[in-house]
Amino acid sequence: MRAVALLAAALLAALACATVARADGDPASDFLLAQRVFFNPEEIPKAQQQQLTAAVRSANANGFPIRVAVIWSDYDLGAVTSLWGKPRRYATFLSLELTYYYKGRLLVVMPSGFGFHWPKHEDALAYATLASLHAGSATPAALAQSAVQAVQRLARAAGVTVATSGPAPARHANRDRLKIVLGVVVLVLLGAAVRFLIRRRASG
Repeated sequence: MRAVALLAAALLAALACATVARADGDPASDFLLAQRVFFNPEEIPKAQQQQLTAAVRSANANGFPIRVAVIWSDYDLGAVTSLWGKPRRYATFLSLELTYYYKGRLLVVMPSGFGFHWPKHEDALAYATLASLHAGSATPAALAQSAVQAVQRLARAAGVTVATSGPAPARHANRDRLKIVLGVVVLVLLGAAVRFLIRRRASG
């Protein structure tokens, strides 16, 4: 019974932590833990979704690790709407949110411009590379297209060619976030079980 109680408590704690994380954070910081591209699938047309996904996948496959967050509206920022219209600050914030799991290049694309951050690296060269590129602010499709162009430019500056076609795996934001939450729950439950066994052996 004690083991069951411990497992139940751990499950409730994990679910509470997941809820708090979503309330206090932003969707991209959850999604980019497991995926390389974040966008709202209800905003970005499917054709642009596939093109951007293919470009990021190609860049990573060819030795240019990068993750991309396309932020069309302040809704996409969740609880950090104060960073709306501030892509550079948001890129730094999001990179810090991900730093425990991912320490590579991070590109943020908003209608107001681009943000870039790569921990322990200078960002000046990346911003110089993107200086003449304007973020598409007219439509979500245009914004996604400018994200593709930004990835291509950044990769090309490092000598990497990026393809924008190819089979793209189906994605669903809510499903992927659920996988992340379930993964956290499993880890917490395993930790609780190990602690219980250790205590039981120690008391025996």
